[in-house]
Amino acid sequence: MLEAFFATERGSLQDTTVRGGFDLEQELVWIDLIAPTQEEQQWVEDAYGQTLPTIRSLEDISSSARYYRDDDGILHISTYFLSKNKSLQADNEDEDNSHILATAQTVAFILSKERLYTLRGEKLVSFRAFRARARRNDYDIDYKDPIWILLGLLEAKVDELADILEDVHRDLEKYSTEVLNNHHRENVLDLDDMVTRLAQQEDVLGKAQLCLIDLRRVLTFLSRPRALGSHIYDVDVRELTEDVRSLVEHDTFLYQKVRFLLDTTSGFINTEQSDTIRRFSILPSMLAPPMLIASIYGMNTESLPFAHGHYSFFLVIFIVLLFFIGPLIYFRAKKWI
Repeated sequence: MLEAFFATERGSLQDTTVRGGFDLEQELVWIDLIAPTQEEQQWVEDAYGQTLPTIRSLEDISSSARYYRDDDGILHISTYFLSKNKSLQADNEDEDNSHILATAQTVAFILSKERLYTLRGEKLVSFRAFRARARRNDYDIDYKDPIWILLGLLEAKVDELADILEDVHRDLEKYSTEVLNNHHRENVLDLDDMVTRLAQQEDVLGKAQLCLIDLRRVLTFLSRPRALGSHIYDVDVRELTEDVRSLVEHDTFLYQKVRFLLDTTSGFINTEQSDTIRRFSILPSMLAPPMLIASIYGMNTESLPFAHGHYSFFLVIFIVLLFFIGPLIYFRAKKWI
């Protein structure tokens, strides 16, 4: 898929339909390629003479080659974007994606003086949110300068990561109530299922941490002298850096909370298993005295007391029950069962 945008007179972004290479005009300031075909990629390269990487090559980029400016002054940035459940629901996609775990995918930014090229493997909510914001242009930003588009997309990435962390925080508060409420835990909660849910949240936080650290490296690169060619962007870069720093701290706090809940849930599982083993170990102790009495009276000897008479059977049964009920009362008094 190939999407293109131009800046209006008031500086906002407006999309345009691209049916072929002939629709790629010089006035376009943002070319967004979403899992493009080879033909679509060739349209862009022929129209603007800009070499683009392939989707497969994005995952093979070494960490040292993710942010650089080439000999022609073109800025190349490859950074991770996080998609989690509803984040994968872009445009008209199905909303039932609760089974999908978080994924971190690489998005390539290629910035020239005239326009910005973005290359990604699938739709992302942060891109859609930025397009809506840029179309309204609430802050009167002049998107004729493609650098503002780049910074706007990075800001949308920060907002999406913040939303994801807020979702995780809300889920963890609910999980804390379920795990720490004795009645709910003992009668309703499936502890094995809770461990699975907490592990999924830990996975989301780990990938969010990856995206935040990667974004911090991008902003550090952009804050270097002459990286963006002007100091008018410094304030926005510093604000984004501060937002990333606070989100990294929040992610660390949530990760510690997940570890606490995992340890607590595992402890309760071990306690339940210990209780079950204890009950099974107590049962032979309760049955041993009655079995001993029954074994003695099953011996073929004439000298056993109460072994002969009309009521011998009932007396033996009474003794067996007495030796069974006695340990039962004792174990209950000790609260072992």
